[in-house]
Amino acid sequence: MTAKAIKPETLGGFLDFLPDEMIARQPVIEAIRRVYERFGFLPLDTPCMERPEVLLGDTTKFNKSVFTARVVRGIEDRDEVGIEDANFMLRFDLTVPLARVVAAYPDLSKPFKRYQIGKVWRGERPQQGRYREFYQFDFDTIGSRSVLADAEVIQIMYTVMKELGLSRFLIRFSSRKILNGLAEVVGCGEKKTEFCRILDRLDRIGEEEVIKALTRPPDNTYDESALALGPAQADTVRRFLAIDQSQGSMATLNAVSLIFNSESPTGAAGILELSQIAKILETAKIPVENWQIDLSVARGLDYYTGPVFEAILLDAPEFGSVLSGGRFDGLSDRFMPGSDIPGVGASVGLDRLFAALRKLGLLKKARTLTTAFVTVFSNKEQEASVATAAKLREAGINTELYLGDESLRAQVAYATRQEIPYMIILGPDEVANDRVMFKNMVKRKQEVLTFDECLDRLRVATTSGV
Repeated sequence: MTAKAIKPETLGGFLDFLPDEMIARQPVIEAIRRVYERFGFLPLDTPCMERPEVLLGDTTKFNKSVFTARVVRGIEDRDEVGIEDANFMLRFDLTVPLARVVAAYPDLSKPFKRYQIGKVWRGERPQQGRYREFYQFDFDTIGSRSVLADAEVIQIMYTVMKELGLSRFLIRFSSRKILNGLAEVVGCGEKKTEFCRILDRLDRIGEEEVIKALTRPPDNTYDESALALGPAQADTVRRFLAIDQSQGSMATLNAVSLIFNSESPTGAAGILELSQIAKILETAKIPVENWQIDLSVARGLDYYTGPVFEAILLDAPEFGSVLSGGRFDGLSDRFMPGSDIPGVGASVGLDRLFAALRKLGLLKKARTLTTAFVTVFSNKEQEASVATAAKLREAGINTELYLGDESLRAQVAYATRQEIPYMIILGPDEVANDRVMFKNMVKRKQEVLTFDECLDRLRVATTSGV
């Protein structure tokens, strides 16, 4: 009986990345890594799976859709009880595992500056540039309450964008303290997380829908998420959203101060933070056209406590923020109650960034990383081909030796399909005269050279990119 064929498809929101896509991604990742290291950040890695209590903390306030996992053991272990009965959870970001690391290794020098790249998983509905499995590339500073650390996040975001060859981008930032202060002023401070989450949707749903969500009455007696703001409270939010932020940072913050009218110490602290950050950015000569205080920036995660940041590409705004983050003081408290260790950082949403770069035509795909392709003319010349390929690799040239048994014509066709720029042909005449046939596949020119001459040509091509 013939076995039924399994359809080779991925799950919704999960992607395969073939070599041409991976080749395009690698230079982007390396450029970001260089920037992080330039600012003194060190690499870290953590497990993809954690215990639920590590990731969820207070589950009554957790609002993310996450993936759980259960170990399925083989039939030979069926009667054993142990790890297979435990539930585990795939990480939904890299920040909470970082907090666990900080708690687990208290001797880490602080400030502790780390970067990490890795996959994370969220059970959200897939859409353009948003998937259920995706990469994040984080950098975070742990152990510093200085506003210098907050401002450095924006400096790094700016440098990453410039390193990627982007010029039309905007880094928008605000402070959760201002939004928490606004929540206090309108009388819903105890529900400030839900308040911030609704304001964070302003760009997507517009002001009227935000006001509608803020004024929504409870659907029933168990509906604890409804804020049910009254007309006067809603009018205060409207005045906040109507602030003309095109007049500059200080004018914006002065307008916020008038709304607060000394009614919120939390909000006043946020205003001071943002004014200090703006001054540092000016001192660091970060161009003002690339950053802006934007009071609507809230970020959805519950653990943000201060400044929050996000970067958008002005020529691809539909992808939303491609680099975002904020301050998360006290995240380690779930592991060390009362420790209140400060932290701040941001993360590149790599898959969303790649989708945006692809749309802008800035993601350079290639079919191969090979520079030289060495043919195998026949069994008699095989030894010479193997030796030549080995010497080229030893010299640092990416070299592929043909592994099939097809004719030279088929080998040329293979190298052409793979877009390999140079071919080294070793036929009977070349082997007998200790020469190689050097073929430039792009210019369609070939010449007979010594091995050293061939190597010199390849070295020049490798360093010049031609």
